[in-house]
Amino acid sequence: MGLKVTFSLAAVLIAFLGTALPRIHEAPVAAIPSDGSHPRPVVLELFTSEGCSSCPPADAFLKQLDDTGRVNDIDVIAIEEHVDYWDRLGWRDPFSSQDWTERQEQYARVFRHDGPFTPQFVVNGRRDFVSMSSREALQSIVEASTASAAELRLSPTDDSPRSAEFSITIENALPETHSAVLLLAVTERGLSSNVLRGENQGRDLAHAPVLRSLTRLHIPKATQSAVMETKAKIALNPSWKRENLRFVIFLQDQKSLHIVGAAACTLAH
Repeated sequence: MGLKVTFSLAAVLIAFLGTALPRIHEAPVAAIPSDGSHPRPVVLELFTSEGCSSCPPADAFLKQLDDTGRVNDIDVIAIEEHVDYWDRLGWRDPFSSQDWTERQEQYARVFRHDGPFTPQFVVNGRRDFVSMSSREALQSIVEASTASAAELRLSPTDDSPRSAEFSITIENALPETHSAVLLLAVTERGLSSNVLRGENQGRDLAHAPVLRSLTRLHIPKATQSAVMETKAKIALNPSWKRENLRFVIFLQDQKSLHIVGAAACTLAH
């Protein structure tokens, strides 16, 4: 397993986005408060499509963050969600799903947008942005990492070519948890396409971790020690490369869509 080096998140964002978009003017961004608390994992979703000519820079940005690993001691959990409404315009995205389109439409209603659009980043379900401003991205990630959240742990217990089993622990659940849903996502790194038609015709596109499946789980009742524990078994497609899979568990409020706790793990190689 390769060693992931920790870098300054600001440096990564400024170096990448500043090169891609020279018009950006950087401004000071608040650092993580040094109050002794550990920054929470941040789920950074990107709604995208291989049929959208504006999407490759956003895909590359998210891949850059994922490749960097932990940055500023923040675990940024990257998830690419390929929507299907571009598929009718010349190129069918092999990773697209109507389910991810419907998920984006939920966000559009909460954020009061006229409708879905690509590319769209969503940070812990709390805010979205599309401007690719490094300052805005950094500020959103830092703020999300310091927000109060439940502590989740996800540990693999058994697996086969067609399934995987996990134990899940939830501690310090917030009041929002009572109206939240527990979701288990499977993402796959290392995916790419040679686009033959549409707006990106002739381009080789490499992706950040792509969402393969999203399963709603039962939230267990808390024990006397206020700890919730449960187990889950999910199906795996044998075509997915096991060594590139990452599993993400998160709690998401059904009304606000705020993500109020998250964790991730991989399977033993």
